[in-house]
Amino acid sequence: MNGNTKIMKQTFSPIEYFRRFVKNNGAIVIFIILTTFALIFIPNFASTQNILVIIRQSAIPVIACIGMTMVLMTGGIDLSLGYNIGFTSIVVGLLIKTVGAPIWLGVLAALSAGTLIGLINGILVQKLNVPAFITTLGTGYIVLGAAQIISKGNTINKLPEDFLAIGQTPVGSINTTVIIAVVFAIIFYVILQRSTFGRTISAFGYNQRASFVSGISTERLHITVYMICGFLAGVAGILLTIRVNCAQPDMGGGDYTFQVVTAAIVGGASLFGGKGTIIGSVFGVLIIKIIENCINLAGVQYFLYQAVMGVVILSALIFESIKNKKL
Repeated sequence: MNGNTKIMKQTFSPIEYFRRFVKNNGAIVIFIILTTFALIFIPNFASTQNILVIIRQSAIPVIACIGMTMVLMTGGIDLSLGYNIGFTSIVVGLLIKTVGAPIWLGVLAALSAGTLIGLINGILVQKLNVPAFITTLGTGYIVLGAAQIISKGNTINKLPEDFLAIGQTPVGSINTTVIIAVVFAIIFYVILQRSTFGRTISAFGYNQRASFVSGISTERLHITVYMICGFLAGVAGILLTIRVNCAQPDMGGGDYTFQVVTAAIVGGASLFGGKGTIIGSVFGVLIIKIIENCINLAGVQYFLYQAVMGVVILSALIFESIKNKKL
């Protein structure tokens, strides 16, 4: 062959391409099917106003889901996320309304508090080898109790307009909260899918021992991921406080955490580590919010809504477990 090496390109049939696309982009496929179903069978779903409602309601969970996805990729979980949101909500509310501190200081303190909670989780999981499930559930309840104590169980209403403008300023048909969510999604897409740090997280999740032997600073990586999750929980707590114009110690809670975990898993993150994408997480949140929206438009009673969401969460967990066993 005159010294030249011919590289044989593998070709696939259209069916094989479709199968691979479905396997690698399951959240997008589910989103398309669910949206098509809603457009056909759910009245008023296709209205512009309703679509904008879904987008606005998805923005804050997307930010929280990014952090959860990164933790899941390491093989861990952060069940304190929802309680972290409530704690940071109270921190920012107390400082800017009750104490009268500058807005920038209140925001910085809330983000620092969220990051500190993540740091504590990371140290307990990595340094003391306490299982992430138990660690983060315990710290979550501690954080909830702390939020109740410092707020004396009260909510903080009528926050300053300058503070509310951070997330409520209109930008066309959306608002700045959606813009902030898009910016974070882009930043962490680059970090996870286009950087050495992202590839290291995946390698760590697949095999922690091999990562350590290969020279990766596994302790620093593990702790950093929990700190990022805590920081993003702080961002979500601030934006959620702005959205409802009220700081509450129970702003997030366990239900919010499990919804975020479900969205991440539906989006392709694995409970067993190593897998996860930002695009998948975004579509996972959209899927959950479309289901919620369809239930509301259909006029389903609240207890049935809880049952449906329970089925969705359990189905996502069972499917993920079965899929992992087949690998």
